Amino acid sequence: MKSCNQILSNRWVIAQRWSHVQFLSFRCDFEAISNQLPSGLDLDLFDGSAWLSIVPFYMSHIRFPIMPALPFISLWELNLRTYVTYRGRPGVLFLTLDTDSRLGQWIATRVFHLPYRVRQMKGDVQAGRYSFTAPDSFSMKSEVGASIAADALDRWLVERYHLYTTDGTSLYRGDVVHEPWRLRQVDDLRWQDQLSPQFGFDSAIDLRARYAEPIDVRFKPFVKLPEIKR
Repeated sequence: MKSCNQILSNRWVIAQRWSHVQFLSFRCDFEAISNQLPSGLDLDLFDGSAWLSIVPFYMSHIRFPIMPALPFISLWELNLRTYVTYRGRPGVLFLTLDTDSRLGQWIATRVFHLPYRVRQMKGDVQAGRYSFTAPDSFSMKSEVGASIAADALDRWLVERYHLYTTDGTSLYRGDVVHEPWRLRQVDDLRWQDQLSPQFGFDSAIDLRARYAEPIDVRFKPFVKLPEIKR
């Protein structure tokens, strides 16, 4: 079995650091999500339920092979994602990835076919107090709690090493490599969700919230997938 260091030595196209990650997950109507899936993808379910996650986080240390980290690109992001499979291989599908960086949006949409939007947002983490706001979209405040051992649902939600996307015609898979997530409890969580309704879902309720320690990631080249007719 290959070690993580051996895997990381394989070819990659972009590296990043993800910090201040909040996984805010909730059950959602099966039909509401399945109607939005590109052809070839199936919904992945946990105990018979479909799930969505709202994930704000901070991205930095962005670099390409044989280059130092780009000092002028660091950004907050907010994504809405669901859980899918392609020929039995689990991954995530992003309904949107919002960012406050126009350059980051340009790279992601042109190079990786990802559904990025430019939106205003602001985040801050000080002495364990977490705040994030994206006007007319999503806002939250919380306190970062103690380290926890991931349970089965945590692992199902966060340990995803493939993402799927489409350019409107073809389906692509991107593979991401990183160490397992180290999770913390989220305390005193307050939020307002206007993001989910933008994609035809009810606002999030009964959130399952986890904070994640910073993690360094590398993306392998995205691959075009064979078409599957429904």
